[in-house]
Amino acid sequence: MTALLTERLALDPVTERNALALWRVMQNAHLREFQDVPRFTRDEFTRRVKARPRGFDGKTPGRFEWLIVERESGTPIGWMSLRITEQTNASAELGYSLLLPARRKGYATEAGRAVVELAFETGLTTVEACCVPQNVASRRVLENIGFSQVRLQRSGAVVRGRPVDVCVYRLARRERAVERVMDRRQTQS
Repeated sequence: MTALLTERLALDPVTERNALALWRVMQNAHLREFQDVPRFTRDEFTRRVKARPRGFDGKTPGRFEWLIVERESGTPIGWMSLRITEQTNASAELGYSLLLPARRKGYATEAGRAVVELAFETGLTTVEACCVPQNVASRRVLENIGFSQVRLQRSGAVVRGRPVDVCVYRLARRERAVERVMDRRQTQS
């Protein structure tokens, strides 16, 4: 899988080599406030990572995950993922989470843009993302990347054992292409 570099971040593909670092990040209780982060043992998590597809090509079903590392400090601060199911045909679901000290710094937007660009470069035509309506910060991240809310799905997820509604967001490659042209025009004026 491809490592991604942004101005301030390194997005390191999650493999057996760094699975323990991501597992440690996932143990932070505050990450479960708005999402259902799986509670695997360290060994079970490593086994699951090992079973994932090795390369991201935009076609192979599976979960593709990047450990987000702050480049300056070398500190793991969260993760980004793309999930492709056999039923989604040229579409993926974006997921992410950051540790509390890394929030409100634009890191999620920066990492999300990099992963979405990779998704579109590999031929995916649509990326979706979901978050609970109360997670205003996550909704803002998605909108800053260029996503638009397309629907509210009642009882669309389970958080802390309870069904919760989720806002479903979508970004199509053609919309992103138009947005990039508009950005270039603004830069030139």
